[in-house]
Amino acid sequence: MVRAAQAHPSERIPGSGQAIALVIPDADRRFAVCFWRYRAAGSIHHATLYPVPIDVAAGGPSLIRRRVLMSIVLPTPDAALAARFAGGDENALATLYRQQYDSLLSAARHVLGDDLAHYRGRVAHKAMLDAWVARDRFQNATALGAFLEEAIQQEAGVQRRKHAALHHRGSGIDSGSHVTVPDVEEAMRQLLAEVHAPAIDHDAALAEARAVKRAHAKAHVERVGSRPKWVLQAIGAVAVLVGIFVFQRWMTRSSENVAVDRALKGEEVQTLTSGRGQRGTLTLRDGTKATMGSESLLRVPPEFANSQRTVQIEGTATFAVTPDTVMAARQFAVRAGDLTVTAHGTVFSVRYYPEDSTAYVQVSEGTVSVHDRVRNTRQELKAGEGLRLTRDGQLGPLEGMERDVALAWTRDTIVFDKAPLKLVVPELVRWFGLNAQLADESIGDRPVSMRVALASSGDATKALTQAANLAITFGQNDRIEFRDASAVPPAPAGKKK
Repeated sequence: MVRAAQAHPSERIPGSGQAIALVIPDADRRFAVCFWRYRAAGSIHHATLYPVPIDVAAGGPSLIRRRVLMSIVLPTPDAALAARFAGGDENALATLYRQQYDSLLSAARHVLGDDLAHYRGRVAHKAMLDAWVARDRFQNATALGAFLEEAIQQEAGVQRRKHAALHHRGSGIDSGSHVTVPDVEEAMRQLLAEVHAPAIDHDAALAEARAVKRAHAKAHVERVGSRPKWVLQAIGAVAVLVGIFVFQRWMTRSSENVAVDRALKGEEVQTLTSGRGQRGTLTLRDGTKATMGSESLLRVPPEFANSQRTVQIEGTATFAVTPDTVMAARQFAVRAGDLTVTAHGTVFSVRYYPEDSTAYVQVSEGTVSVHDRVRNTRQELKAGEGLRLTRDGQLGPLEGMERDVALAWTRDTIVFDKAPLKLVVPELVRWFGLNAQLADESIGDRPVSMRVALASSGDATKALTQAANLAITFGQNDRIEFRDASAVPPAPAGKKK
């Protein structure tokens, strides 16, 4: 039960719309702060409860405001306009941007603060561009407005972190001194120019680069014998420069990996989970659809869909990846244990349960690049291909029955091929949410081969008893206990009438 406000009086906080912060202690004397947001008319629009440490709450609403990301309120777009926007109407995009531009700038300034307010034009631009990329997700005007609010917060956070990094390095450069906020018409021209920018064909560019490299190598072989000494010295200098360039790229990748590591371990990371017997599909902020299997955990860092697109999976999921049309270098990647799977316009599945001895990757559409970060090996997979990585580092193709077993859940089934009973029962518990266990450990190595649909737990238990010659008894709390059928006495026959 929430008690009356204590410790500090309420304080009005300026911003997009009006907000009032109220410090409220809970029963355990851990403080929370509740923000009520008001429309211009003064009616209550929204309330959000944020837990904050007691030392922060003791500093009053001003300190809390600096430590808690303030919510923002944007005008809700017209329903008909939002529908046209979601349908891909560029005229609707232009109209919406013009209508919302001042509000977007105001909201961005509010989140950035006065010292970084000169970046508000960039934040507004990125928020609207991200909304356009994800436009097919918006079923109504409210969803579109909520996305814009979140996008403003996310991009403002990116700008703050960039500024903090420059300040930490002590560069002495005023990175914002040259930044201007465009008027609405110039902002509109910049937005449409980026929308119409041609997409980069990565495969064609890579093929062209390889062709040029081969041509240069051939010409080098033909000419190197006749070159004077100073030419060879120049070639040596170029080789040194190339080595430096490669080293710099390696350092860049290393720093990017460190940044991803920190983001995935940060306090603000979003954790999405599915329980036993649960499966479901969710849409990430970049439009990518993730279908999660049972007992799975997906970590999404706060920078996702802004500065990077890397998530982490513990469990299993299928990803239908939305191509990134905003930033070509921002590829979608999934971390699964030691593996990083990078997508190239792809549908692919990953299975990595930390307690398992093997991780699996299977590609349904497009191509992926699989990087073993520990052993620094890479492998390309195309549609129809898969791989397996054992805990001791053995990498091989995912084929035959093993391929059918590893990711059968993506076809709404579960498959076992001579699997020990002691591993089969936990899998049934995972995928059907059963309250069950193997009561007799002495039969744990009994092999089981069966295929059963994920639709019915009753069919699954029946199939297991038949495949492994088991009987079912019930233990404490109605727990299903699988026992050797030959060790369970038959039920007493009923009396004849």
